[in-house]
Amino acid sequence: MYHGELKILFLEDDADDVQLIERSLRKSNFIYKVAHASNKEEFVVNLASFSPDIILSDHSLPQFDSLSALQIVRENYSHIPFILVTGSVSEEFAVKCIKSGAEDYVLKDNLIRLPSIIESAISKKNLKTENNLVKKLNSKLRIANEEIAQKNKDITDSITYARRIQRAILPDKKQLSKYFPESFILYKPKDIISGDFYWFEEHNGKLIIAVGDCTGHGVPGALLSMIGYHLLKNAVYLKNITDPASILNEMSNGFNNVFDIGKRDEPINDGMDISICSIDKKNESLLFSSARRPLYIIKNEKLTEVKGSLVPIGGNQYEKYSYKNQEFIIEKGDKFYMFTDGFADQFGGNLRKKMKTIGFKDLLLRLNDEKMSLNKRALKEYLNAWKRDEEQTDDILIVGFEIS
Repeated sequence: MYHGELKILFLEDDADDVQLIERSLRKSNFIYKVAHASNKEEFVVNLASFSPDIILSDHSLPQFDSLSALQIVRENYSHIPFILVTGSVSEEFAVKCIKSGAEDYVLKDNLIRLPSIIESAISKKNLKTENNLVKKLNSKLRIANEEIAQKNKDITDSITYARRIQRAILPDKKQLSKYFPESFILYKPKDIISGDFYWFEEHNGKLIIAVGDCTGHGVPGALLSMIGYHLLKNAVYLKNITDPASILNEMSNGFNNVFDIGKRDEPINDGMDISICSIDKKNESLLFSSARRPLYIIKNEKLTEVKGSLVPIGGNQYEKYSYKNQEFIIEKGDKFYMFTDGFADQFGGNLRKKMKTIGFKDLLLRLNDEKMSLNKRALKEYLNAWKRDEEQTDDILIVGFEIS
């Protein structure tokens, strides 16, 4: 049964027939409100002002008939069900009305069928309305998805182009082998662009190698890496600094100036971890200093972890800190590994846990008998086997070199 007040428009010129139809509706417990029209003009006015839920129409009226009324409804109010209620029509005419858009027909001497016909017509109308709503929502959703897909493509294209710029400023990986024939760089961003960066260059007889890990990854991390990269180059080339601790102190001052650290009330949590080695082959020595990144040295098949400072570049609470150097005598065959935390922090394995530094150390020791230049491939294969179907956790960067 229809719930709520049903608005019925009668197109009928016989008042007795109207009462007859209403009596049939009352017996079926319909709650309804009616409007009457006995000619075309009244019919058109009531369609606009009364906004009926359903139309019950006689066939023949003075200078107007049901087919003409049906045409008006179909052209202007196609959502309103139209039911023919008449004294007598041929089967052929009834079929013609239904083909023209009428929901059904009922004879006045058999009005017992009328309530069920109305109920069915209203149900069809509601279903059609719901279907139309679903179609509209689906259309809007499709358009929204297309817009999102296009925006994602535009963003991805922009970030992909940004990757070209980021990689263009990084040193050519092959150049490291010019200084160390047995060396490698494993650089694997989590997203298209990376918050990790590496840098190496010979300056004033010293080979300087740096590995940085900026806050976050993707676009925010990449923007910070650009800042870190240029602070590093400015310290070496403009300030002519070659010892790692002084480079870090200069970078820290530069970072504080960029972000106005110490001049703002709000805390600044952006920053970077970075390790720097300065190798003097002539004097067979290596200077190391770092902000929160260790250095691994494998010498005589033993791995030593050299811990750097616990203080990163950036952050209000660290603005007065001064970094220090550690010096090591180097010999032929010594292996050095500089890295960010992405490799050791990768989830995977049978237990879906982090590899952790102990697992990373064990792996490097197992690879010690192989040539350093082959480590990159071995590390990539191990990483893929370890993480399986897990998402890459963070940017990954490892730089390894052997003294020759």
